[in-house]
Amino acid sequence: MLDEEIMTSPIKKPRLFFLDNLKVLFAILVVFTHIRVAYGGDGSWYYISALNESNPVDIFSTIFFYMTAGLGGIFQASLMGLFFLMAAYFTPKSYDRKGASSFWKKRFVRIGIPILLYILLINPIISYLMAVGGIEPYSSSPLIQGSFIDYYLSKFQSPELLIGFLTNFSITWFLVVLLIFSAVYTIWRQIIKIDSIQKRIPKELHIPKFIYLLLFAIGLGFLSFLVRIVAPIDQFPFGIPVAYMIQYLMMFSVGVIAYRYGWFEQMTRQHVKIWAITMFAMVMLFFTYFFVVVGVDSDFSVFLGGLNVNALIFAIMDNIACMGIIFVLVKIFYAKFNKQGKLMKNLADSSLHIYLIHPFIAIPLSLGIMFIPLSPLIKLSIVFPITVILCYLVSHFALQKINFRKKSRAPQNS
Repeated sequence: MLDEEIMTSPIKKPRLFFLDNLKVLFAILVVFTHIRVAYGGDGSWYYISALNESNPVDIFSTIFFYMTAGLGGIFQASLMGLFFLMAAYFTPKSYDRKGASSFWKKRFVRIGIPILLYILLINPIISYLMAVGGIEPYSSSPLIQGSFIDYYLSKFQSPELLIGFLTNFSITWFLVVLLIFSAVYTIWRQIIKIDSIQKRIPKELHIPKFIYLLLFAIGLGFLSFLVRIVAPIDQFPFGIPVAYMIQYLMMFSVGVIAYRYGWFEQMTRQHVKIWAITMFAMVMLFFTYFFVVVGVDSDFSVFLGGLNVNALIFAIMDNIACMGIIFVLVKIFYAKFNKQGKLMKNLADSSLHIYLIHPFIAIPLSLGIMFIPLSPLIKLSIVFPITVILCYLVSHFALQKINFRKKSRAPQNS
């Protein structure tokens, strides 16, 4: 019988610095992705240069943004899912140590409050200031006219506008989904208190064989394909990336299991090798299929969803990449980057702040050079590193000094 000793008692584990280092990678990738969207990539961001600038077009920028968009599309779910896995890895320990009530109080302070601030204050202010500054598409929107108070109150004129306003999560959609998964985990912790359920939970669980994981990924890909028939990748019903929710939930679940059963410690070079080969072969096959069968002049939206074979192929490939990245990137960081100097420690402590405040730095920087006729790639090369550096400095020398309780050096545990 699996009693509370296994599922609720704190498990003593050595500090895994590589997860802190992955948090830094996550924050930097988010900044890079948004600035890439600003200067030539597909996606959603506050500022789009193509709508507001007349930059010279060069072949290097075209190739760069084309390739990063392709690779970003393939690995978006796996890279973002990896950070759900990281968050999930520390969820059981936090829940065990605090209990449900304190666990959710901490979740609300660290996650809920930033979400509310973005929805109710930050997003409206950014949108209004962009409209006042003549930045498209905000300046031509009929909904952003008059004073800020008029604009804000207009969001309450109809149920449709209100729902759109309250679900405009912007960059905090990741935190919203994390709260949803935390709620699912809390419900699970209540379910396992039932004796008949406890008896079915194994005391030990080893990493499944490659073929089983591959078949599982293919099955998840088919489920994702079914979801994307009604909710394609480029649509966010209620502000949530529903098309990716199956992958994200899978990665979150793997994070919880990895903590309970020590899966990170079980990973071997063989896991890395076989999954790296699998992902490389998958990417090569997909691009071959794309260039030879589909054609570069075809409608890319067929891969995003709908009842067609291209959407099915992309969904399966998407989930295989998601599964493979667990073993490849996690094991590489575990083996090579499970240590931390002072700079990496400071960056890890600043990772959440970098994630939350980068729009306030990236947008003004983009606006500051919008009239300079440079290639989009050069502008990205300017804005991206400066944004990361300034975000870090603001976090380290300002935001981290604002404490209402004793500073804790254990952000992983929350």
